[in-house]
Parts: sequence; C-alpha cells; structure tokens
Amino acid sequence: MIGEKIRSIRKRKNLTIVELSEKINVTSGYISQIERDLISPSLAVLKRMSEALGIPLSVLFLNETIENVTTISKNERTKVKFSNINVEFEYLTPVSNNNRKSASAEAFIFKVPPKTWVSDNMLLNEAKECIFVLKGRLEWHMGEKIYMISKGDSICVPENNGQLVFNPDDEEETEAICILSPVIHN
Repeated sequence: MIGEKIRSIRKRKNLTIVELSEKINVTSGYISQIERDLISPSLAVLKRMSEALGIPLSVLFLNETIENVTTISKNERTKVKFSNINVEFEYLTPVSNNNRKSASAEAFIFKVPPKTWVSDNMLLNEAKECIFVLKGRLEWHMGEKIYMISKGDSICVPENNGQLVFNPDDEEETEAICILSPVIHN
C-alpha cells in the first residue's frame, strides 16, 4: 500500500525515518505508523513527503506490478526453428506457455540469408506485425504489390494478409525485429 511504497522509496533515497520526519515537520513515530499502514496520512502530509522524496505525488497512488517485469539475457533467449520456415526466430520476449496468461505482444529477431525466402509458402498471420530492419533489406510480397524495406525502415502488416518475404541481396544477410500483437496461440 502507500506506506510500503513510502518506505521503499525512502530507503532507495538513503533517508532514515528521522531525516524524513525532519524534512516534512512531523514526528518519526508518525512516519513509522504511515510506513506500516497503521494510519492514513493527510493529503498535505503526502504532498510534503513526495516533495522531500523528490517524486511526483501521483507515484504514491500508482499500483505497480513489479513482479511482472522480466529480463532475458542475450544468451538465454529462446530460439525456434519451424519446419515450414527457412529462418530461425530468436525471441526477445518470454515465450508464453499454456499455463500463463498470454502476452499482449511477442517480439523476435530473425536473420535471412542472401537470396533466401523466409518461407517457401505464403505466410498468413492472425496477428498484426511490425517489422524493423536492423541490417540489409527485405522484399515484402503481398498480393500484386512488393514493398522494399531497407536498414532503418519498418513495415506494419495488418492481420490475415498473405505474404512472402525475400532477401534480394546477393551477399548480405538481413537482420530484422518482428513484433506481433496480439499473440495468438492455437
């Protein structure tokens, strides 16, 4: 609650209860009771406290879900190679399993060797895709249109559009990031 949040912020700022109480002109016992959620401080006290802690007042009222933060180091990323796809996907986001709530987006890096199609068959994705080219270039074939995207370019493709993707370069491998939203699991 608010008391726990105040205690956490105070400790991160290396302030003692006594130092904080002196800054906002209340007793250290009063701060202690607030931090243990035994009493509810007035808005005026919360305002002085936020100023003394150097944070916006609104931070004290936000419900943070820190337990949902995930980090994935480079050497721990999940790599997936599908039988109908000619490239490997290296996931930047956690790979969902059926026991957890699905993520709202999924991101992965993929590399396409020179003169290679991502798939020999038309790709049809039920999610929106946004692809950003990190290196090289790609041809995006959709219907009668071909979109060329190069390093620094991006393309956003609506769901359920058949597409073929090709690296037209003779020598350079293409590297791109793809974000899918929402994640669809069958």
